[in-house]
Amino acid sequence: MGGGNAQKTAIARERNQAKMRAMQGGASQLGNNAKAMSIKCKICKQAFMCTQNEQDLMNHVEGKHKGKTYEDCFDPIYVAIPTTATVYKGRKVAYEQLGTDAKRGYPKDSGAAEFETKEAAYEHIMANVSYITDADSITYVES
Repeated sequence: MGGGNAQKTAIARERNQAKMRAMQGGASQLGNNAKAMSIKCKICKQAFMCTQNEQDLMNHVEGKHKGKTYEDCFDPIYVAIPTTATVYKGRKVAYEQLGTDAKRGYPKDSGAAEFETKEAAYEHIMANVSYITDADSITYVES
C-alpha cells in the first residue's frame, strides 16, 4: 500500500529542512580550517595550522629562508604554567622542562595555556594564582 498525503508532506518537509541547513553552512569545516591557519611567516606570509609543531616551522625557515632565524619568521609562543608560576618561551622548552612531548601534551593538572605575547602569559598567571601580585614573582625560562 502506498503512502498518503501526510507521509508525502513529511518527506518533502524533511528534504526542505535538509536543504536549508546545507545553505546555512551545514557541517562544512572550511570556515573552521581557515580560522585555524593562525601562524603566519613574517617574510613570505605563508599560513600554517595553529597545531603545527615548532620542528615543522623550523624546516620552513631552513628550507625557504636560508640565513634567517626562527624569530625572523615567526613570533614565539609563550607557555604559561600557573601551578609553578613559570612562563616558557617556546613549546619545545616547556615540553622539555615538564618532561613531556607534543604527542602527550602538557600535564592536565598544570593549567598550561599558550599565548602570543609574554605579557599575556604573565597576566594569565597573575589572574589564576592568588598569591602572585607582580611579574617579579614569576619565573621566565627562555632555553
